[in-house]
Amino acid sequence: MQNVELNFPKYEFTSILGWSISRYELFDKCKRQYFYQYYPKYVKDVPQYRIAKLKALTTVPMEAGTAVHDCMEALLARLQKSDSSINEEKFFKYADDKLREYLSTKTFIETYYKQTDTLDAAAASEKVRVCLDNFLNKSPRFSWLYMEAINNKTGWMIEPPGYGETRLNGMKAYCKMDFLFPVDDKVYILDWKTGAKDHVKHTAQLMGYAAAANSNFSIPWNRIIPTIVYLYPEYDELEIVFKGEDELTGFFDTIKTQTEEMQSFCKDADQNIPKDISEFTPSPVPALCRNCKFQELCERPAGNL
Repeated sequence: MQNVELNFPKYEFTSILGWSISRYELFDKCKRQYFYQYYPKYVKDVPQYRIAKLKALTTVPMEAGTAVHDCMEALLARLQKSDSSINEEKFFKYADDKLREYLSTKTFIETYYKQTDTLDAAAASEKVRVCLDNFLNKSPRFSWLYMEAINNKTGWMIEPPGYGETRLNGMKAYCKMDFLFPVDDKVYILDWKTGAKDHVKHTAQLMGYAAAANSNFSIPWNRIIPTIVYLYPEYDELEIVFKGEDELTGFFDTIKTQTEEMQSFCKDADQNIPKDISEFTPSPVPALCRNCKFQELCERPAGNL
C-alpha cells in the first residue's frame, strides 16, 4: 500500500444517534449524566449558558491526557516534515507550555466542586513528561516509525478532523482514531492511552477501529493492525490481528444491542428526541458522582457524593 493517502468519507447528516464506546459507557454508568451530556437542549428550568458551563468542566487527568495527545500529534507532524533528531529539551518544554495553558484557561471539577483548593500542576506535568519519555526512549515503536512507517509518510492520517463518524455493519457509529498509516501491505492504527488499562473496553475499541478501516477504505481484515499504546505508568501495547469479518460477529451484535438500549430512551428514535428527564435515573453508585460535571443539577444530596 505504498503512496496511499487515506481520508475518511463524509456521510450525509442524520439525526439518529450513533454508537460509540464513550457514549454507551456513560449511558450504562449514569443515565442522568448521559441526559445532561447528550441532550442539554431538553433540560428544562436551567439556562443553557449554565449547562454549557458545566459541560465544559474538565479534570486534571483529562487535561494531562489532552496535552499528551496534542504533543504526540505535533511529534508525528514534525516527523512528516523531517526525520532529523528530536530536540527533547524543546519537546518537553512544548509539553509543559501546553499543559500550563490548559490548567490556566479551563475550569476543573476538582476546584469547581471544592474537592481541593489548588490543582497539582507539578504532578500533572510529571505525568505528561513520563508519558512522552516512555514513547521516545522506552518503546520500540518510536524507532520503528523512523525505520519503517516514515517511508510512506504522505499516507499518514494524524488526528483526523471531526468525530470519526463511520458505519459498522451498516450502523451509525463514531470511532475517532489517533493515528492511522500504511506500512507495506498493512494499515496500522495507534491509539494513545494515558490512563488505566481496560482490556475489555479497549479490545472493543480496537474492533471498532478495524471495522471502520475496513468499511471506509475497503482494507482487507488481515491487513489491519489496530493497537492501543499505553504510555503510563510504563510503556505497553495491546494489539489484535483479524483474519476475517466473522471474528467480529459478536461485536456487531453488541453494538446493535447497545444502540437499541440507548434508543429505547428516545420518544422519537429517528430524530433522536429523548424521553422526559425523569426516565433517566441517576447512578445507583453515589461514588461515581464525584467526577460528574453535572452533580449540582442532580437531586442527590451533596453529602452522598
